[in-house]
Amino acid sequence: MSAGFLGGATLLMSVYARDTECLFRRALASALDTEDRLDQAIVVVDGPLGAELERVLAVYETRADVEILRIPQNVGLASALNEGLARVKTEWVVRADADDLNVPERFAMQADFSRRYPNVSCFGGAIDEYAANGAAVARRTVPLLHEDIVRRARARNPFNHMTVAYRVDAVRAVGGYPNLYLREDYGLWALLIRQGVLCANLPQVLVHASAGRELYRRRGGWRYAIGEWSLQKHLVRCGVAPPLEAFFHGAIRFCVFALPPRVRGFVYESLLRGSPR
Repeated sequence: MSAGFLGGATLLMSVYARDTECLFRRALASALDTEDRLDQAIVVVDGPLGAELERVLAVYETRADVEILRIPQNVGLASALNEGLARVKTEWVVRADADDLNVPERFAMQADFSRRYPNVSCFGGAIDEYAANGAAVARRTVPLLHEDIVRRARARNPFNHMTVAYRVDAVRAVGGYPNLYLREDYGLWALLIRQGVLCANLPQVLVHASAGRELYRRRGGWRYAIGEWSLQKHLVRCGVAPPLEAFFHGAIRFCVFALPPRVRGFVYESLLRGSPR
């Protein structure tokens, strides 16, 4: 049953070997077993999976509205999502992650928004973040209006990727997700902004995301730091951030990624997120 996007909507999710069976099972159920589910779903299998994750997939792979797209070797999120995008036949894509819980009314709210604001081609919403023990950790809100999104993009990611719906043609027109290490979504928003695509966000929480201090602690190291410089150069090339401002933000994040894991977890949780509600 369609959730009501004009031109139809396809759920796009990627899963890989390091995802967790119980979270993956919950994520799929929240996306595919709801009353307001989307027209189609494409689950990209990014490389070989273990037996537990394969058992979860087996529940859905015979469904007519679910396509399991297998990539023999792990290629990373950007390439995996681009492979999935090439198979989409609807006008809209709705992103979902393999370890997050979509709120029951998410797709209905986004379909309604797409109908009320037909000029908007990319939009998402807020998330609540939860630790592995189920405790609420933080809320990440995002700017609602296009001009505020453009302003936020100069310094921080203006979307929560796992909440976003976008028009397929708009993303294909900019070449899909750029190959930026763990910054592919931020890089895509910059490309869309440069192209003049109208963006927005809903104020509501659309996804309960798996996070917590342990996850924040892992968001660091040299690969993160180098990826951050690549992102900042990309933002400058897209005209989203001035060079000096990009250097400033890149230097700050470089320092954060170089912090000891415990300190880095405190910075993320205390300074970069709002209080849970």
